[in-house]
Amino acid sequence: MPWPNDIAGVPALAGLASRLSSLRIRLQALVPTSPAGDPTGGRMILHAPSAQAGGFAGYRRFETTAGDSLEASLDRLLARAEEGESLAAPQTDLLVCTHGSRDGCCGSRGTDLSLRLAAVPALRGIRQWRTSHTGGHRFAPTFLLLPQGTSWGFADVHLAQRVVERSVPFAEVAGHYRGCPGLPGPHVQVLEREVLSLVGWELLDECRVGALTGEITRDGGKMARLQAGSRSWEGVVRPSRTIPIPDCRKSAAEAKKTTTEWTVSDVRAVG
Repeated sequence: MPWPNDIAGVPALAGLASRLSSLRIRLQALVPTSPAGDPTGGRMILHAPSAQAGGFAGYRRFETTAGDSLEASLDRLLARAEEGESLAAPQTDLLVCTHGSRDGCCGSRGTDLSLRLAAVPALRGIRQWRTSHTGGHRFAPTFLLLPQGTSWGFADVHLAQRVVERSVPFAEVAGHYRGCPGLPGPHVQVLEREVLSLVGWELLDECRVGALTGEITRDGGKMARLQAGSRSWEGVVRPSRTIPIPDCRKSAAEAKKTTTEWTVSDVRAVG
């Protein structure tokens, strides 16, 4: 740190970023928050999707030292993931976006959140990191929880602790849930959020498969299906509104980009 606007702009990471992009693997820079300064030296961590075919059941975590050759370090991790090797005791990683050169709100609010989380005794059993841009800076502060692969926005210490511990019904935190990067597209992700609100946290422990069915309602809604184990749900997904994405502390009128909000209705268990 400090990181440039695009982490791929770090000269030492340029070649690695290009290779990871071709492999459809996202590159994140990390700085340890808790345990403070641990591990020492450069490390490389790979979160690879579960080996279960056709669905997402969380990530598998692989870690190694980042020696003189980042390419060689990546080769080791990819080989271990291919062989199916995994840690005997899975480690939880909590990544808070603090990428200030990308967005000032992530830099200020995210950094404040990461320092507050590091001081919570109940969270010291997990690995906490400050990380580079994860997307969705308009929701700052944001965090990503791995290996379950859930993304959260408008976060505070209370939210993070409830998510890590699953100490409240999912419906109570659903408004902060940004989705699961292991599932395809916003249609499936918005359906998953609704199903999670109905059935609870245990859904995240199952292998989930989602897709659009191809069915379109009379008013243009698209039918999405989510399967988890032996259970399945369907719902009609529609665009709700187009909203501006302003930069940190800028008005909506100054926004240069927009995004679509999606809603889901008529959710029902099937099969």
